[in-house]
Amino acid sequence: MDERKQRILKAIIEDYVKSAEPVGSRTIAKNYNLGISPATVRNEMSDLEELGYLEQPHTSAGRIPSAKGYRLYVDSMMNRQPVPLQDAEKIEMIWKHSNGSTSELFFNMAKLLSQVSHSMSLFLAPAHDRALVKYIHVLPLGAHQAIMVVITETGALDNELMYFGESVSPDVLQDLALQFSNALQNVSIGYITAEALGTILIHMEGPKEVLLVFSETLLRAINKRKLFYSVGATELLNQPEFKSVEKVQPLLSLVEEQNELGQLLKDDSPTPIKVKIGVENQTEALHTMSVVQADFRNQEQPIGTLAILGPTRMEYGRIIGMLSHMKHVMETMIKEQK
Repeated sequence: MDERKQRILKAIIEDYVKSAEPVGSRTIAKNYNLGISPATVRNEMSDLEELGYLEQPHTSAGRIPSAKGYRLYVDSMMNRQPVPLQDAEKIEMIWKHSNGSTSELFFNMAKLLSQVSHSMSLFLAPAHDRALVKYIHVLPLGAHQAIMVVITETGALDNELMYFGESVSPDVLQDLALQFSNALQNVSIGYITAEALGTILIHMEGPKEVLLVFSETLLRAINKRKLFYSVGATELLNQPEFKSVEKVQPLLSLVEEQNELGQLLKDDSPTPIKVKIGVENQTEALHTMSVVQADFRNQEQPIGTLAILGPTRMEYGRIIGMLSHMKHVMETMIKEQK
C-alpha cells in the first residue's frame, strides 16, 4: 500500500474512533490537510474498500474501518500515546493502597482502565488457573451428601458440597475420587473444562448420575478460585455499538461463563501487549469486538492478566499505552520490594 493510502486510512480510523459515524471523503479532505481533493480521496477510499481495509454501511455514503484495517493500523500506523500525568498518579496511588492484595490491586486497575477506555475490563489470576491438580479427596457426609476437596500444588481449593439423588456408599465415592485423581493428576486448573471432563467421563466406571455430580462439583470448585472479575459493563453498554439488545445479549452471556473467559485470556505468546481484533477472537460473541490484554509477571512467575474488551472502534494507542505503563509500574515495584 502506498503512503497516500496509508495516510487516508489512518485519518479515517482516527476520525471514526472519535465520532462513531461513517467517514466521507469531504471530511477527510477538509479536516486532515492531506493536500488532495475530495474526489481523489473518494477514489482512494474505493481502492481501500476493494483491498478490504474499509467497509461501507448500507445506510451511509461514508466508510468505516474493517477488522483488516484496524489490524494494519495497530501493527504499523498507530502512535502509542503517553499516559497523562493524572492517570499515572492514579496508578501509583492504586499500588500504594493495595496493601499487598493482588485482587484489590487488579480490581482497582481494571476499574481505572474501564473509565479511561469506556469499555469493559477483565481480570484473571492465572497463578491459580495454572496450578496443577495433585489429587481429589471426598469426605462422605451421609448417603446423599459428601464434600469434595481438590488439592493442588499450591494448596487446597475451596471445599464444595456434593448432593446425590440416590444413596451412594463411601466405597463408591472413594473409587470415583481415585479415578478422577488419576485422570487429572498434574493437569492445570485452566484446562479442566466441561468439554474436557466430558471426554474423561467416557472412560470412567461408575453410576452415570454420580459421575455427573462429581464433574459438576469439580467445575464449581474450580470456578470459585479463578479470581475472575469484570468491571465496567455500564461503560461498555453506553457505547453506540451496543444500543440493540441483539448485540448486547451474547456479550452479557459470555461474561457469565467463567471457563470461556478464562480460555479467552489465555495467550502464551511473548508479546507484552496482545491485541485481538474481530474474528481473531475465537469466541463468536466477540467477532465484532477487540480484546487488548497484558500479562503481568514477577520475573517468570505469572501474577495476573488485565484486559480491555470493547468495540473494534477503540482508542488503541491510549489503551495500549495505559496497559504498558501499568505493567511497567507494577513489575518495577515488585522487583524493588525484593
